Parts: sequence; structure tokens; C-alpha cells
Amino acid sequence: MKWIRKLFGLKTPLEKKQDKLARLRKNAFDAQRRGKLSLAGKYLHEAEILETEIANEMEALDGR
Repeated sequence: MKWIRKLFGLKTPLEKKQDKLARLRKNAFDAQRRGKLSLAGKYLHEAEILETEIANEMEALDGR
């Protein structure tokens, strides 16, 4: 079943959140390199919240 989702590019909500987390981290890195530290902090804060959500979801899935 996983190969079908991969073939069509379908992602689970957890995979979408992980992709968004990677984008936020990259944006924070880029903002920091440009010297926009407040923007980098905003991205890192959003990433931290998302990390917590992902950890909670993974814990719930493992607990089943």
C-alpha cells in the first residue's frame, strides 16, 4: 500500500507535517544567514511547536 501512495505522491498528515518542519528549519537557516534574526526566531518557534505536535502524534501511533 505504501508504494501506491509513493507512486501518486500522496502523503499522510504526519508526513506533511514533517515536510513542513523541514521547510521551516530551512527558512530559519536562510533568514539567519541574511541577518534577519527576528524572522529566523519566528520560524524556529513555529518549528518547535510543530515538532511537539509530531512527537505527540508519533507517541499516539506507537501507543496503539
